[in-house]
Amino acid sequence: MPKHRIISLQTQPGANLGESFTASIPNRTINVQVGEAYWDSLTLGFRGTLTTTVLLETFLPLVNPLTFIANEPRIQLNGRDAFALSTAWYGQPPRYNEGATGTTDTVYGIHIPLWVKPKTTESYAWNATRVAVTNVASEVLNLGLEYLFTPPPAEPIAGIDRLSYRGSGRIDARQIPFTTPSATGIAQVTPKLPKLGKLLGLLVFNTTVPTSAAVTADTEFVFLDSSKSRIVSATWSDLQANFWSPGDFTRADATALVTRQVLQNYGWLDFRDEPIDLVADDIALSIDAEVVSEAVRFIPVIEVPQ
Repeated sequence: MPKHRIISLQTQPGANLGESFTASIPNRTINVQVGEAYWDSLTLGFRGTLTTTVLLETFLPLVNPLTFIANEPRIQLNGRDAFALSTAWYGQPPRYNEGATGTTDTVYGIHIPLWVKPKTTESYAWNATRVAVTNVASEVLNLGLEYLFTPPPAEPIAGIDRLSYRGSGRIDARQIPFTTPSATGIAQVTPKLPKLGKLLGLLVFNTTVPTSAAVTADTEFVFLDSSKSRIVSATWSDLQANFWSPGDFTRADATALVTRQVLQNYGWLDFRDEPIDLVADDIALSIDAEVVSEAVRFIPVIEVPQ
């Protein structure tokens, strides 16, 4: 089990979740401490006082984005994307409280994989950009680092034990923003995904997703193509089904499942059993866009040699 240390600035002792997040937090250096041979993951939590009920999916983009830097940005995720990635990667959603007027919205236990073996030749830092959320005030943020004294042995494939799987490289997870074209149909997002290493997964955010009354989605189909063949073709329902079965809670008015509301805009393709080599060949990402001129995001999770 990894050890944990707090890397955000917090008053200790004290009854507080984290440091003030009423403004963006600029670059903060992360120094390597004695015994830290392997940084397994970041842990993110934040909280805000409400002047009216604020839904969790509205509250999560308060962090937009969180950035981890290892000489260059390696992780760049907004709060909702981080929540979805944590759920997909670790098989369970982070913890949260969706409050009512005069109470708080709180989310904690968002885990973001790093897999970094710290080096004296590298510099490490993090920052968090705050984007104000209406009817939320007195925000605080907590960021932690989970580490090991000894790097875990690299496994060739994840198999069915994805929770304990660690590759030999480090994780790169940064969004590719995309606006769907002005006409529906097949559209190429990028002719080649970043040629950094092995593709372990692809997180997709859609603004419009199927409902009980319609099947239309921004990305109705997702395609990954090499120079020789089509590697992946998947429907939006395939991407949704790839989330492991997370626990859930009803809202205070019992009208909806909270985690489901947050995750319904996300799809996930998991390649940890057999990663796709982005260096050996150009891997193009294309979609069938069935809603025009809407913002979507693609977050390739890549294992980069270190």
